[in-house]
Amino acid sequence: MKNKTAIGILAFNVEKYIENVIKELSHLNTKMYVINDFSTDNTLSLLKKLQSQVDIVIINNDKNIGAGKSTKKLIQQTEHDGFDMLVKVDGDGQFTSQDIIKVVEVAKSGEYKYIKSNRFWEGGIKGNIPKKRFFGNLLATMFMQVTMGTNKLFDPLNGLFAVSTSITKELDKSYYPSRYGYPYFFAVCSVINGFKTYQLNNTVIYEDQKSNLKSLRVLFTILKLTVIFYIKKIKIKKHLGIFQRSAFLDMAFIGSILLLLYIFFQLMYILIFAKVSIISTSNLLFLLIFCLVLNTVLFISSFKEEKMIRNTSITSEG
Repeated sequence: MKNKTAIGILAFNVEKYIENVIKELSHLNTKMYVINDFSTDNTLSLLKKLQSQVDIVIINNDKNIGAGKSTKKLIQQTEHDGFDMLVKVDGDGQFTSQDIIKVVEVAKSGEYKYIKSNRFWEGGIKGNIPKKRFFGNLLATMFMQVTMGTNKLFDPLNGLFAVSTSITKELDKSYYPSRYGYPYFFAVCSVINGFKTYQLNNTVIYEDQKSNLKSLRVLFTILKLTVIFYIKKIKIKKHLGIFQRSAFLDMAFIGSILLLLYIFFQLMYILIFAKVSIISTSNLLFLLIFCLVLNTVLFISSFKEEKMIRNTSITSEG
């Protein structure tokens, strides 16, 4: 069954790019929503001019609310209008029309509930990617793969993706990011909800686009979401028989991590303040090594078991 699909474009101070982005997608016979996040340049006037040439719906924010909340508004609006899938695009020209069209086609097929892009392949980056973006994505990928039990998904901060509008119920959670890190939310949330996923390679063009990215804020958001969804994952698995052993391994892993931290801080206390601990230093060192080995065994066991389940619902291009 085909999915009724819409395109949602985020626009904030993109007067240089927005016209080309919209015109290159206008032949797709796909409804386009453009959300203007209180731009201070000529973005809004350009959109109004384009509205007479191309069938677009303009959503105008009366204040700047950020990319995360703007994406939430797009999903809620398209879900209200009866669409099954939203293809989310940035209006700054970083994504090629060919890649956007590929995402739209897969979304319309009706086979997948989440389609994500991956720029980290040979030919996936044109121009110079900012170092903070590169290392941020590296960390985000590691966190997602380790905690969600999949080694097939990459680049969870990529802004080109499509998601089922049925995810709307998740967007009212207090931990949904209002600005930064929202693509990571959709990536992890889709894994948790068992959405059948398709990952394709895309090309991102880095020119003179300005980024408002705050590295520490994004890192904090990713860490917070990782912890929240890891705990949520355990709760879900406890109620499903096939996951119960994996859930036990997860809880044991968390317990051993806490014990490891306790032992580590006990050692630091002794070394820094030269105080005598209830447990001798040699015993603490032995426990520290034991916990490290235990953590490794528990993690590998949990990851292997969950990977067999998670990876069956993920398809990658090529």
